[in-house]
Amino acid sequence: MAFRNHEYFSSIAKDKSCSFVSVGQDVGSCMEAVYEALWQRGIYPSDVFGYQGLMELVCRDGTSIPKGSTIYCTDAPCIIGKKVLFGPRPTIITGDHRIDILGKYITDVTVEEKFVDGVNVYDQPVVIEDGVWCGANVTILKGVTIGRGSVVAAGAVVTKSFPPYSIIGGIPAKLIKMRFTEEEIKKNENDLSLSAHSI
Repeated sequence: MAFRNHEYFSSIAKDKSCSFVSVGQDVGSCMEAVYEALWQRGIYPSDVFGYQGLMELVCRDGTSIPKGSTIYCTDAPCIIGKKVLFGPRPTIITGDHRIDILGKYITDVTVEEKFVDGVNVYDQPVVIEDGVWCGANVTILKGVTIGRGSVVAAGAVVTKSFPPYSIIGGIPAKLIKMRFTEEEIKKNENDLSLSAHSI
């Protein structure tokens, strides 16, 4: 099958100055080119990877996307920071269905009908910041930002945003506790900054 963006992915894979991989259009027609580009950047998608709308997926360096992952980001982006850890079978969905239109099947609702006062309230970005660890079978839904350095317990369903260094879990996910005190967070941020500059 022809894949018109193969050159694009190859150029990303070879460009060591590239700080992240942004996956472009038409990926369904040639996942090998996408995988090659991601592997070259230290991002490891598996052979079993459910995807929709990969033109909206951004993964930064050192992130591993495991076997059994499901990522749907058709009409809103999914942005995954660097050095993010996922346990088996994460699910990330940046969209939702509109269910309140009379005389229409849910599947027939158009993207335009998801807009309320000029804003698409049914499709919203998911942002997973640097250094997050998501345990097995985590589900992360539209509009969520998980702050850097956070830990998401196995089986959690995340429906709202959490600040950096949160430990969260449950259905729906709630803050269990903070990983560090405010003073420890400042020290950790400083140490991470220093180690980044020494590389």
